[in-house]
Amino acid sequence: MWPRWVRLISTLWVAFDSKKRKSLDYLWVLIILLLGPLLLPIYIATRPLLKNEKRPDCLIWNIIVAIENITLWLVGLAVAAVFVENVTMPKNKDVAEVKRAEIKAGSFLGLILFIILAGLEKTGFEAFKSHIEKKYFKL
Repeated sequence: MWPRWVRLISTLWVAFDSKKRKSLDYLWVLIILLLGPLLLPIYIATRPLLKNEKRPDCLIWNIIVAIENITLWLVGLAVAAVFVENVTMPKNKDVAEVKRAEIKAGSFLGLILFIILAGLEKTGFEAFKSHIEKKYFKL
């Protein structure tokens, strides 16, 4: 079950995005509201294009690219939520001060590692995507 705030944010994004593309699609807004971001890659792969926007004609490839983007955003949200929860942890009498410092240091290290690894993943996937699109889709 997706948290309500994630479903709400993704639903509002779909509504604003489809309105910007001059095709406010209430069906997609309702689907994303009910099922959450699970179907966002399919919406992204099938939405109308803006002027000067190009994408390959292969629906499966567009869904794969959208899944990569959505997954990175959702993992980033999870990392941010864990980081904020651990850094703003209230003083708990059951946890020693040293243990709280270790948790905060680990949270900072995890955030830094995520930023580095997400950048590497995005760079690598963009290189892979451009190679595939040049070779097979002639974009």
